[in-house]
Amino acid sequence: SSGINAEWPLRPGYLSKLSKNQVVTNMMTMGTVFLMGDFVSQQLIEKRRKDHEVERTVRSAALGGLYIAPLVTLIYNTVDKVFGPSQSPINAIKKVGLVSFGSPLTTAGYITLNNFLQGESKPFSQTLHQLRYDLPTIVMTGYLIWWPTHFFLLTMIPLRHRVLVSNFVGVLWTGYLTYAANRDTRETAKLHSTGEVEN
Repeated sequence: SSGINAEWPLRPGYLSKLSKNQVVTNMMTMGTVFLMGDFVSQQLIEKRRKDHEVERTVRSAALGGLYIAPLVTLIYNTVDKVFGPSQSPINAIKKVGLVSFGSPLTTAGYITLNNFLQGESKPFSQTLHQLRYDLPTIVMTGYLIWWPTHFFLLTMIPLRHRVLVSNFVGVLWTGYLTYAANRDTRETAKLHSTGEVEN
């Protein structure tokens, strides 16, 4: 089958750590990706400059490493067990379908945990609002980005390298995700001040 073989140029240190503990290595790399993604979000999308929220960046990195990474690793391992290691286009389409099935739940979990970690500054009513109105848009944007990415990963990239390769695309995606998950902070404050949002 087609794919990148064992000589694909990666740092030996990364391969050694990955072979010993895939989940921990992916947690570290995914945490870094979310850290970079939130930095991109705040500096390039929101143009916060000196008003950068360090706490938000740390929170994003923690959720990426402790929540998203284990799930992504589990999903990749599961689809390969269900459909086998074949990297044929037909098999890849089946795998992309299964991966996509879990995206709404994973994203909903991220939004919920992100708000929960902010305590009283993010009332549960806002979480419900985001899940109802924002989640569909976030998920559909994710599909547009990740469907072609997953097809490439599942047809060209060996299983143990998929999370690493997806991290390159992930920086752009997490930049959007952290923006979408946090953008209501200022908007909700305005709504609360006018009494339009109930706790």
